[in-house]
Amino acid sequence: MKQFRILVLHDGKPGHLSQSYGLARMIASRCTRCDCEIVSVRAVPRLKLLNRLLRRMAVNVNPLLRRMVFVFYRLEKMPIVPVDLVVSFGGNVVALNVAYSQLHGIPNALIGSAYTIPSRAIRAHLSLSGDLGDKNAVATTVVLCRVDQERCRQAGLALLQNSDRPLWTLLVGGNGSGYGYHDSDWHRLGAAVRALSEQYDIQWLISTSRRTGAAGVNILRRYMDDDICRAAIWYEGDVSEPLDAYLGAASQIFCTEDSLSMVSEAVAMDKPVITLRPTESLPTRAHSKALNYMAEVRLIERLDFSALPYYRPNYCLPEKSYSAHLDEIFTRIIALGAVNELVRSPAAKYVGSHSVQPV
Repeated sequence: MKQFRILVLHDGKPGHLSQSYGLARMIASRCTRCDCEIVSVRAVPRLKLLNRLLRRMAVNVNPLLRRMVFVFYRLEKMPIVPVDLVVSFGGNVVALNVAYSQLHGIPNALIGSAYTIPSRAIRAHLSLSGDLGDKNAVATTVVLCRVDQERCRQAGLALLQNSDRPLWTLLVGGNGSGYGYHDSDWHRLGAAVRALSEQYDIQWLISTSRRTGAAGVNILRRYMDDDICRAAIWYEGDVSEPLDAYLGAASQIFCTEDSLSMVSEAVAMDKPVITLRPTESLPTRAHSKALNYMAEVRLIERLDFSALPYYRPNYCLPEKSYSAHLDEIFTRIIALGAVNELVRSPAAKYVGSHSVQPV
């Protein structure tokens, strides 16, 4: 069987890696006439001030200049076997993406801004609304992520088997993306979480993040005890634990709106998702547009902290599932020639961890 290899270039930022690897995994899961392998390589510019120059070098007709782009990166080991597609997200690696594509004569896919790279150098240009590119534009309408439903379900089995009550998950972010959290917000959220636990006889799986901050964590912990909170990940230092079990075990997922990556991971589980926002909520236009779209098609239900105590579970099937959105993205990528349609058969097949390399 043919081998189809996807190279994921990333700068180490979790959000960038999540989206680019999510795109690669989406493609791999739908390539049913070949074995797919994902190779992830971290690439950090030696000097960010040169990023603009590197982009010009990447599209230069002189192959020597294109090769010089690699010299200006601190690179992990690059694959020595042929690659069929290179994907990336973020301005730090866009020049490397294009240079690799041009030198090896393979298609590439770019998520987000092209940073002055001409459209002719990008086979598939993905963005939320599809308005960043020309004929190569792909509107994702949802944020791509690397969540594997089956892996999460398996990871959550232990939590479910040891609990005699339904489990709800709460993913907590913090300051950023136009959202500001104050002590009063954390008190409001903690009180609401406790009230819902008592009202619906459920237990919580709670995870905070780096952006929650020590003050937010300390306040939330005051409202938790073993009866209310089945398990928790209280973020400390630079340690970040995987959320697979929490996503897999929950019957409903609540998450704050400041992180589109976190929201997308929840939505990818095809479960009821309730997004939460503090009083100070001024998201960017693109951030707000993405949330509004997901609410319109019923992928999420949006609430502010003050309304959370009055939440009533009332799940309605979305107009179009997260997987259906991915199917449309994949069809568009094939149409652009980023992936040969011969690698896919009509029947859907979702690969397991044995056929996709872990990062």
